[in-house]
Amino acid sequence: MSGRFSRVAARLLGLFAVATLVAGCSSLNPFSRKGPQIAPLPPLTSPVEVSIAAQTKVGGSEGLFLTPAILDNEAIVAGGDGRVLRWNGGTRWEAKLEDRIIAGVGTDERLAVVVTRKGEVVALAVDDGAVRWRHPLQADVITPPLVAGGFVVVRTVDHRLIALDARDGKERWVYQRNLPPLSLRQSAPLVSAGNAIVAGYPGGIVAVVEPRSGAPLFDLTVASPKGATEIERLTDVVGPPLVARQEVCAAAYQGRVACFDGRTAETIWTKDLSSRTGIDRDFRYIVVTADNDDVVALDAYSGREQWRTGGFSWRLLTRPLILGDWVLVGDREGYVHVLDRNDGRIRGRVRVGSGPILVEPKSIGPNRAVVQNTDGTVAVVEVH
Repeated sequence: MSGRFSRVAARLLGLFAVATLVAGCSSLNPFSRKGPQIAPLPPLTSPVEVSIAAQTKVGGSEGLFLTPAILDNEAIVAGGDGRVLRWNGGTRWEAKLEDRIIAGVGTDERLAVVVTRKGEVVALAVDDGAVRWRHPLQADVITPPLVAGGFVVVRTVDHRLIALDARDGKERWVYQRNLPPLSLRQSAPLVSAGNAIVAGYPGGIVAVVEPRSGAPLFDLTVASPKGATEIERLTDVVGPPLVARQEVCAAAYQGRVACFDGRTAETIWTKDLSSRTGIDRDFRYIVVTADNDDVVALDAYSGREQWRTGGFSWRLLTRPLILGDWVLVGDREGYVHVLDRNDGRIRGRVRVGSGPILVEPKSIGPNRAVVQNTDGTVAVVEVH
């Protein structure tokens, strides 16, 4: 293998099983003793207190991207063992499904939706956890469903979008497109934005779809594939596209970060910066977890780099969460790191269980976030 091929394949295997060709090379696995070594915990500057305000347990979810959903400052969480909880430091309700859960949670003010290992979409009432309907999808899913506008939209691992009626689970439309031969195995959440569904795709494309029919409206090109091999040409949009101020912003692996005018589809700015997990934004910054595990802040209006924080090599950081004056990222050892939003200094950390954190923390109020790791630990992390 060439040096470039080895580096790219090893980085992909950090979290994403791309293809049997790559997965079969055990020497490239960063979790093996012979693989790249995780960086020691970086030192703190002007430390702040970071604590666990509340904690509970659900079933473990090794290798799955189970994602808490936030509703009215409460968390709805799913465990790999089939349990779903509505939780606010105490359990408001608990439901137990017969099968293991592999994807979720998607929610609105009425439904909380998960997908089981058998490919069944299950909709629960957010008020009491009662099952409202089930739909046998017969497809693999790792991304939380999108619940919005009277539809439940499920994204399969082959990137089809399947829309179900939120009232009864009946199938309404399917959207699919031609894709490159290889793509990252990742949770690529869908976004509802007014009268559109926005989805990132392999090949560096963000697709904008009409939600009632599944008809394509237009595409945005975040980055174009480059290179001689299929692995070198992997250019998937990672994480959810972000929609704010009539702008759509997204990041691509082995590509760049880009922002577009959502009305005209014109490019506002681009920045060459590869990410494995995606971005978050506020009125001032777009914060990116780069593919080398640096955390980078870009000016939201121009894309110019404002600060960069290293020291996390091979910690396989999650997508960042901007939480007021802080930026939170999780890592493969279960740590949540707290960075200063204004200058990137590492100000605090706390460990949540012992399993890797694959999904970014979710805001649940001022200076508080819900974190779920793969050993089933769910915690409210608070920055003081």
